Amino acid sequence: MTDWLIDIIPQACPPDVMDAPEAYRAAWGRYVGEAVPGDGDPEDWREQAARLEAATRILPDPHVRVAGRPYEGPDPMTLAHYGVVRIRPYMDQLTLPASNVDRWDLMPALRPFLGRDARSVACDGDMIDAAVRGMLDRHPGSGVVAKFMLREKRLPLAFIDPDGTFMQTDEYGGKPERIPFAAWRWAGYDLALFEGEPDAVLVQQKARMRYEYRMQVIGGEPVCGAGCIERFTPADNRGNRYDPRMEETRNSGRIESHPDIARLYEQFAHEAAHAIRGEVEGPYVMDLYLDDAGRPHVIELNPQSNSGLYALDMDALLTAIGNNPAQFMPDPKRTATPGCLGVRGVFLCFCQLLGELTCRDSGWLSWARFALPVASGVLSRVARFRLRGLVPGRGFRF
Repeated sequence: MTDWLIDIIPQACPPDVMDAPEAYRAAWGRYVGEAVPGDGDPEDWREQAARLEAATRILPDPHVRVAGRPYEGPDPMTLAHYGVVRIRPYMDQLTLPASNVDRWDLMPALRPFLGRDARSVACDGDMIDAAVRGMLDRHPGSGVVAKFMLREKRLPLAFIDPDGTFMQTDEYGGKPERIPFAAWRWAGYDLALFEGEPDAVLVQQKARMRYEYRMQVIGGEPVCGAGCIERFTPADNRGNRYDPRMEETRNSGRIESHPDIARLYEQFAHEAAHAIRGEVEGPYVMDLYLDDAGRPHVIELNPQSNSGLYALDMDALLTAIGNNPAQFMPDPKRTATPGCLGVRGVFLCFCQLLGELTCRDSGWLSWARFALPVASGVLSRVARFRLRGLVPGRGFRF
């Protein structure tokens, strides 16, 4: 039987911590510290506590490692891993099995499940602009969404209206302005930084996404799910493996119960997960939506480790994880990419480390601001050259 390492990031308890489940407070008190009211975020703390409580109760022979504190348990390389991965991972986390789910856009078998037209284009201003114009011409009245796929959250999504305009945001705090879309107005110097990188931008037909829902997929099978309701945590789960509560419009605050949609999502997620089995690697979450005709589709895939939980059935999730230890076991042969975070995760880890070293040693904040994106761009090019010869969609490994 495989032993497990449970990684927990300590944080301040929320003001209403005494209203949290007693099991959460007991687990926190045993492994992290006394659960007393503080100024922490209620949802963030409850998700951490839910992970800790369920993992130590369900996974066999758990050993807890609290970030920033001495760890005196067995060698982490001999243990399966569960828990949130910090932006600066432990060395053993760098050897976890590879995941390619953050490049779901490169999985041909997934395209039929998206429910919208989508095209991948290189990081080239003219090509991006042409793809946007072509999408607007093919789908009059729909609009377009452009997403930068090389670095997670590096650029905001570009929501382009049917008339070809979009809301340009000012990173320095200026007033947003609606102007005609052009790639250089949206991506700025990233166009030069990542010039020529293939499949850098996903240009998609804009679709109304109703009743957003998150499925947890472990061992290639959906095991549980919950609606994307930001204020819900596993403490709000009522014993449903697929929680039926959802919002037709995300963050509207109007919560509805739809067991029929939850069942539809369960069936659809099984179909989609089986279809992409030959292309996807590692555990992941599958985000779903209903179109205006009531048909389910995939929004995107994301790595499982750091995904939000919502009102998830933690017993179902941890039981499935415990039954699939190979997906969470370090591989000594892997030495670079934190696979559980996906391809883009390595950029974030590398950039934060470089920034800390730069600022600590020189104090030149302006140099750090320049170095971080440049270093990330260089790293992406190194990865691309080292990865040549791989079959597209089969994962990126260093």
